[in-house]
Amino acid sequence: MKLFLASSIDKTLPLLNKLAPGHGKNVLFVANAADPYTGDKFWVDSDRNAFKKLGYQIHEADLRETTPQQLEKLLKENNILHICGGSVYYLAALLAEKGLDKTVINAIRNETVVYTGTSAGSIIVSKNLKPFSYDQEEKEFVKKVSDHKGLEIIDFGIVPHCNNPDFINEHQKIIEQMPNDAVPLFFLQDSQAIWVEDDCFKLLTV
Repeated sequence: MKLFLASSIDKTLPLLNKLAPGHGKNVLFVANAADPYTGDKFWVDSDRNAFKKLGYQIHEADLRETTPQQLEKLLKENNILHICGGSVYYLAALLAEKGLDKTVINAIRNETVVYTGTSAGSIIVSKNLKPFSYDQEEKEFVKKVSDHKGLEIIDFGIVPHCNNPDFINEHQKIIEQMPNDAVPLFFLQDSQAIWVEDDCFKLLTV
């Protein structure tokens, strides 16, 4: 399996070409983590534009309107599955409620696709989402994921945007609860990503 887990993929995507040359240029692009937010979803546009700038072909998928069978077909037709940032718990709940979680997990483990994520899209593949349950923006959706389980692809958590002052309050809550949550965490700056290949991983910086 191959995963490129970014804090902000618009700043780190060029690294992917060096890691997985010949992986193909068709991207199944999922922006559903941003569903709960209103107004300008600039981070989704930033991801989309980053792929387009490097010559990738974008194919949008709305998980709210997609069955497991349809998603399986879409994953076979594309080389990369990218999930954008937004609400971690909303995304986890949506995947579970629609029965899409197992489809995504199988596609990653079977290397049907290379998985890429920004922020929540990177967090969601973790085994345990508990560190993010203290965020007030997640409060509405936490009750829908009472076991705090992510996709359980990796056994550590990713805390994105660590050099971004807009996230200071969220990071402080995570740090305060670290003694109570036995979850190993990697704190990523926006210029960093983690590359996971089978059982190995490495930290990358632009």
